[in-house]
Amino acid sequence: MARILIVANGAWPKDFKIEEKITEYDALLALDGAVNRMVEADIVPAAIIGDLDSVDDATLEHCKTNGTLVIHTPNQEQSDVAKGLIWATKTYPDAQIDLIGIEIGRYDHHLAAYSALFECKTSARILMDGWSAQRVRSTPTHIQVREGAIVSLMPFGDVAGVSLQGCEYPLEHASMTTGTQGVSNKAIDSTIVVSAQSGDLLLLFER
Repeated sequence: MARILIVANGAWPKDFKIEEKITEYDALLALDGAVNRMVEADIVPAAIIGDLDSVDDATLEHCKTNGTLVIHTPNQEQSDVAKGLIWATKTYPDAQIDLIGIEIGRYDHHLAAYSALFECKTSARILMDGWSAQRVRSTPTHIQVREGAIVSLMPFGDVAGVSLQGCEYPLEHASMTTGTQGVSNKAIDSTIVVSAQSGDLLLLFER
């Protein structure tokens, strides 16, 4: 399975050394101004996606010269994260997509990144400082975790048929709704299995 890394322009996880990690991915995609920092680190992405309002002219020319595909998406009805996820999912339909750089000190952008997972119906993983987030799918998904890690399920609206195994408080065909019911569970195994038959359910866990 191909692995794709989408890089946004917020803070990158401290434990994610991008210069060392790039060999683990088949393609790197930059969201708008993130490309400036990537080029500073001597990394040229396969594509730049966004309205390009934060990209330095010299950086843009450097990337074009080195074969970077420029996807200009001026539509202001979607965030750059959503644009990147949609493009990556269509271009690499069977790939595992990771996303870094959503932490920019603005809570609206942080929440919008989670919402983009549901908007784009993607299996992408958001990697943050010590945490990971992803949309829960209808098919059971096995996820490697650290034993003892905090595992939280956050429903966006009504969610039905929630199953969770490998945690201190398992669930089987449970119903959830917006609230705090699924917060602060704990992994008791190195693998958890999670699914939800319908609705938007976010999985957050310590890495």
